Amino acid sequence: MKNVSNYASALGEAVGKLIEESLIRGIEEEVVSRNYTIAPYKLRNGSSNVYQIDAVIFDVNNNPVLLLESKYIRYKKHNRDKASWLCVAHHSLRKTYPTIRKSIAVLAGNWSAPSKSLLRSFGVDIIELPFEKIVETFASHSIQFNWPEKDRETPKNAWNMYSQFDQATQRVLATELTNPIREQIRNRITETLDANLEDIQQRISEVEVLLKTNRGEMVLETFDSVSASLQGLMKFVVDKPNMDTELS
Repeated sequence: MKNVSNYASALGEAVGKLIEESLIRGIEEEVVSRNYTIAPYKLRNGSSNVYQIDAVIFDVNNNPVLLLESKYIRYKKHNRDKASWLCVAHHSLRKTYPTIRKSIAVLAGNWSAPSKSLLRSFGVDIIELPFEKIVETFASHSIQFNWPEKDRETPKNAWNMYSQFDQATQRVLATELTNPIREQIRNRITETLDANLEDIQQRISEVEVLLKTNRGEMVLETFDSVSASLQGLMKFVVDKPNMDTELS
C-alpha cells in the first residue's frame, strides 16, 4: 500500500483511472472491428502545446478521428478549471486535426449546469455519470464514498479498504462504475465511426466560418447551411466578379 498524504484526493485519482481504463476496454472491440485503433495519446496542437488525451481513436492512416475524455470531480468548485481545460484542449486539437469528427467528455461526479453548458458551446458531446451512482457502486463493495468536505477519517478508511483490492477486483469495480453509461458511449462512438459523407451532409445544422486578418482581427460568421455560407463569404471577396458576365 503506497503512502498518501491526502486520502480523498488519492481515491479520487483512482476513480478517474478506473473509469478511463474501463471506457477503453468497453469500446475497444467495436473500434478494432471497424479497422480503427484506440489508446491514450499525447496530441500536439498548432502552437506546439501537448495535450494528454485519455483515449484517441485513429483511422488506418493514423489520423485522429475522435477524442474521448473522462473527468471526475467530487466538488463543484473545481468545475470551471476542468471544464475550461477540456474546452481549450479539444477545440484547439480539432482546429489542428481536421480529421477529428467528434469529441466526447464523460463527466463523472458533481458537475454544474453552467460548466456543462460551456462544454456544449465548444462542441463537446457530454455523457454524465452522476456522483450518486459512484457512491452506490462503492457501497456495494462495502466502501463509504460519500463524506463531508472536512472529514478526514472516512476517506482514510475508504482508501485503506480500496487499497486492499487486487487487480481483478478493481477491474470488476471499474466495469460496475461505467455500466450505466456503457451503451451511450458505444452508440455515440459507433455512430461517428460508421458515418459516411452522405450521412454528414444530411445532418449539417450549422456552419461556422472564422476569418482572420493580418492585424490579428477575427470575424466569426455563422450560417444555417453550406450554401448560405458560400453566399455569405462573397461579401469578403476583394475583387467581386460581375456575376452577369461570369454567368454569360
